[in-house]
Amino acid sequence: MDRHLSPQEWEQLLDDFSSSPSRRHRWLHLPLLDLAVSSLPRRDLPSHLKPLLLSLIDDHLLPPSPRSLPILLTSFLSFPPDHPLRGHLLVTVVSAFASALAAPLSKDHDAPPLAALVDALLAAANRPNHAPDRAARALACDALRALDAALPGLLAEALGHLYALAAAERSPAAQSYLLLLASAARHAVRLGRLGATASILAVAGPPTPFYVPAHLLSPPAASMAPPPSEVNVRDIRKVLALLMDRPQVLTPAAAMEMTAILAEIASAVLKWAPAIAAHIKVQFGGMLYSSNPMLLHSLLTLFLQFPDAFGAEDERTMARRLALAAREAHRPLAARLLALHWLLGSTMFRNLVPGLARWFYPNLFDPLVLKAKKLECLAYVAARVDGDKVAGGRASEQATGLLDDGLVCVSAFRWLPAWSTETGVAFRALHRVLIIAAPHSTEDTHCSGAGELLNSTIFHHLQAILVDMASKHRGLVPVIAEFTNRLLACNSHQWAGEQLLRTLDERLLPRLEPGYQLASYYPLFEEIAQNETSFPDLEVRDHARICLRMLSCVPGKKLRHLMGVGEQPSGITPSHPGSLFDIPSPRPAQDLTSMTDMASYIHLERIVPLVVKQSWALTLPNFSVHSRPSGHILSIQDVSSTPSEQEKPTGPAIERIGYTQETLRVMDSKGAETLQILRRYFACIPDYLHSSGLKIRIPCTFRFDSEPFNHAWRSDSPVSGSDEADGLPALYAVMITFSSSARFGKIPSCHVPFILGEPPGSGMDIVPIDNQNLEESSYCASVVIELEPREPSPGLIDVSIAANTENCQVLSGSLKPVTVGIEDMFMMASVPPDTPKEGVAVYYQDLFHALWEACDSSSNTGRETFPLSGGKGSAAINGTRSVKLMEVTPKVLIGAVERYLASFVVSVAGDSLVNILRGNGIIKNIMWEESVSDASVGADALVPYSPDSNLQLQLIDDDDIGVGYERYGHESKRDMGVMRVMIFLPPRYHLLFLMEVGCASTLVRIRTDHWPCLAYVDEYLEALIS
Repeated sequence: MDRHLSPQEWEQLLDDFSSSPSRRHRWLHLPLLDLAVSSLPRRDLPSHLKPLLLSLIDDHLLPPSPRSLPILLTSFLSFPPDHPLRGHLLVTVVSAFASALAAPLSKDHDAPPLAALVDALLAAANRPNHAPDRAARALACDALRALDAALPGLLAEALGHLYALAAAERSPAAQSYLLLLASAARHAVRLGRLGATASILAVAGPPTPFYVPAHLLSPPAASMAPPPSEVNVRDIRKVLALLMDRPQVLTPAAAMEMTAILAEIASAVLKWAPAIAAHIKVQFGGMLYSSNPMLLHSLLTLFLQFPDAFGAEDERTMARRLALAAREAHRPLAARLLALHWLLGSTMFRNLVPGLARWFYPNLFDPLVLKAKKLECLAYVAARVDGDKVAGGRASEQATGLLDDGLVCVSAFRWLPAWSTETGVAFRALHRVLIIAAPHSTEDTHCSGAGELLNSTIFHHLQAILVDMASKHRGLVPVIAEFTNRLLACNSHQWAGEQLLRTLDERLLPRLEPGYQLASYYPLFEEIAQNETSFPDLEVRDHARICLRMLSCVPGKKLRHLMGVGEQPSGITPSHPGSLFDIPSPRPAQDLTSMTDMASYIHLERIVPLVVKQSWALTLPNFSVHSRPSGHILSIQDVSSTPSEQEKPTGPAIERIGYTQETLRVMDSKGAETLQILRRYFACIPDYLHSSGLKIRIPCTFRFDSEPFNHAWRSDSPVSGSDEADGLPALYAVMITFSSSARFGKIPSCHVPFILGEPPGSGMDIVPIDNQNLEESSYCASVVIELEPREPSPGLIDVSIAANTENCQVLSGSLKPVTVGIEDMFMMASVPPDTPKEGVAVYYQDLFHALWEACDSSSNTGRETFPLSGGKGSAAINGTRSVKLMEVTPKVLIGAVERYLASFVVSVAGDSLVNILRGNGIIKNIMWEESVSDASVGADALVPYSPDSNLQLQLIDDDDIGVGYERYGHESKRDMGVMRVMIFLPPRYHLLFLMEVGCASTLVRIRTDHWPCLAYVDEYLEALIS
């Protein structure tokens, strides 16, 4: 090569190839493979780069073009024999030859380098029992085996030499020699060499020089392989005897590969040498008592290939060994699952499974996936044992006992909720019982065992289990309904679902009592009502029963008067007789003007008040929004001028996450560490353009006043004799919808099934208690507004409601908007899942410093892009900075930080500040730096501090402070210490505070990668200490 890459260029190339594919394009015009190979012998190349160059070839430059193979071969042959990288280079060269060559080979271009490589490998392997280069000889055998696998039959003519080498080798390298012999013998059998009259083990000369076989130089010819000759049957038996002579020298993985090869070779000549199967059983039967799953898998391969060699007793022993392996807790989970899979998946052992039922009971601490597999085995046994028994008998009792005892592992202490995985495992086992007892049929819509299963003991017992579950555990009702839906959706088992619904109707409904808990059974009621084929009288019999029970649960006495016989309230039209529930038609409002002041007596209010009492937001004008109704508070917008066509951004450009065409590479150690931290962090942030973004939740309360509500809607007077609760108005089926011009994404609506009006003079003030959880009451309901911000800015959320009154009237209108502040956007930064719990504080500190550096306007990371979670989008940091002086005492500042920003503090520096904050015990799990190197005042500047008493500070004369702001700022800088605050702003921005706490004031240095948020930070900091 006329030109070589310098070490610095190689480092840059390796860094580009380890990153995104877009950074590799500038190198692809170079002959990288030739450059990498020619650079290996260079003395000026650092030694740590040479293995990286080989890894580069393995990962990115294979397969090569055939013209590069001679260069690779020359590099390998000229490499020093004792060099530590010679083994790695051999693997790389062999991988290149195996991936680049395919039959038929070119006699002039491909065959010479291939023959030279095989010649060198055979020369290295042709020294059996040579101790110093034992590892090199084993590696040469493995390389020959790889070439023989890529070019089948490459070593078929050297089989005699390989047999002699394998027979002579007695060192631990014998495994490689045996596998090489087995691979060459298998390809000789596949090529039909056994039908030749000449011996396959015949040796005409030394193994070297090597010549490429003729069948690899010409296209393959399709021909029928002749039967093996007598001499070759004898020779292949000699080969098999040698391969089976020393199974103890094989590792489990090598033994599994060897048994597969032996099974193929022996099957080819079993007709002419039937004694081979018995020999295989004798040599490998001892693997039955091994604890290694690979050896058991090897023995199973022989079981399936030679069933006549193993008797019934061997099969029973193997089945018991597999069942025992599934019970051994010290085994890996994958091995235990594999043992059960072998038992159920093989027809050889399936008939033996019922006799092993006692081995399949799940243990208490078994992993859940293992419990599911064992329950499947028990379901199979129960279905097979029950068979066609109708009732009674020992078999029926055993089948039901298996089902009951098996479910104990997931329900012994208590049934978990419906969404629990353990509950799903239990119902999966019940479903498997039905599927195994009556398998799916591909011929018609009904399975063959339907009639037998309907009358079987196991099906009757399963129905009893479901009825008992539904009556005692209301939380399982949705799962039972889904269980029946699954059966009804299957053409082969629809009859089973219909029978289950019939049983639930006959046995479950009489056991239920009227009350609030009846609503839990509505999913089953709906399924029963929708099944028209099996219950012709359900419309008459159950429709009234369900409606009466539902209406009797509604609090208050007004609706109960509607249930009188023969009454039909005005404004309600009879429903269609085929519907399950009667739906009253809407009744027109008596006074539409009462909707205009609806916000005066129906309230949706925040539980947590905002720190900043603001009602403005910095938003861009959107001329596509329709005119808003009167009474809404509009955001302050600058619409003095209309942007020109060139200035109007297109739709995709607004939502596009910014990126640069070419990034600036930072090669110093500090910059590289910063980039590594930021790449790891941004990979945890979801890409909101291609997936769901981060969400914030605003808890609110919903209530309404009774007196103004009755006055506006002219509610009837309370029923005589009713108590206070019955006299209050109520709203039913309240639906609260939200909309906003701010970029909050689609806001889900909220539903309130029932709420009573707040009685007059009740004093129901909204007071956050128990960590911002409002006390439950019938007069207020909890509502959570869920936002997915596309930009961290305040805004207003318009609120609209629609509800039904007791008199079947429908009210709808708008309420006061809900204000969203900048502090609602504050979130904790994401932590990578591989970060240990004790390392979170250090991670947050490192992330703060990395973001602080990146948000500097002079930072070199300004042109860097960071892929987000999902790999489709990237983020760029365009930082800005600001500063604010807060003239406030340390006591006020510390109290505000501990109240509002405690969870966002990542580190505290300075002896005085650390002692105060650590003593208060509010801020925890952060990095504490006892001293600050550049502090201008020592720890004696602060007297003992207590949060319960006033802070006593030493008086400083004006002459000492000096005249002018600059000197004053210098003297008070970092008197006590520094607090670092890191706030995440969804969807992907950050707000960083570095608070230099002084005795008379605090200087807050601010950096952010979203400059519009600075418009709200100043007000927030002022409100924080006000």
